[in-house]
Amino acid sequence: MELDDFKKKNKQKVDFTLADDHSINERMDSIIDMFRLNEKKQRKKVLHIMSLDLALAVIYIAIMSSQAGMAQLGYFILGMSLFVAVLYLFLRYKPFSAETYSLPIKEFLHKAERKVNYFNPLDYLILIPILGFLGTGGGMVFIARLLRYTDNSTLLIVIWVLFFISLCIFGFWAGHKNWKKEYGEIHKRITEMNNFYSSDGDDEDKI
Repeated sequence: MELDDFKKKNKQKVDFTLADDHSINERMDSIIDMFRLNEKKQRKKVLHIMSLDLALAVIYIAIMSSQAGMAQLGYFILGMSLFVAVLYLFLRYKPFSAETYSLPIKEFLHKAERKVNYFNPLDYLILIPILGFLGTGGGMVFIARLLRYTDNSTLLIVIWVLFFISLCIFGFWAGHKNWKKEYGEIHKRITEMNNFYSSDGDDEDKI
């Protein structure tokens, strides 16, 4: 029976310092297997999202040709923003190469943690402008359509901004909740192992 069986259930952090090398290697192998499985599931889901975004981008660009003025520009911005979003998703969730699994353990864990994180600082730097362009393009289409029925463009802008911001907040909350359900456990295990190796000094062992 492993030492972990005697630990209290409410203990938040695994005490790796009390485990032998064999136990650590077993945990590392388990993490890698779980990471590979989650990576495959995540990639499949992302491919579906990319396909949907790409289809919408093509549709918006096609509609743009039959529009004029603000609506035409709005559809163009929407289409190009979705193309950029597809590129971002492709690069962000690109599977690890075989060479990555041959890196030193500390380096692999660092890359794996960044890959599993819900968002990294770089993600915010990329996503915020993309959302800004999507909001701008969508707002232009929204306003151009409704200006046929009202001249109060200020009211339309306020309505759209409040709606889009609310949509982004809800999307972030719902996405994080879903991420925690699907990837919370693997993220916790990678973080714990990464913290262990970070506090244990340099490690040059290969995976």
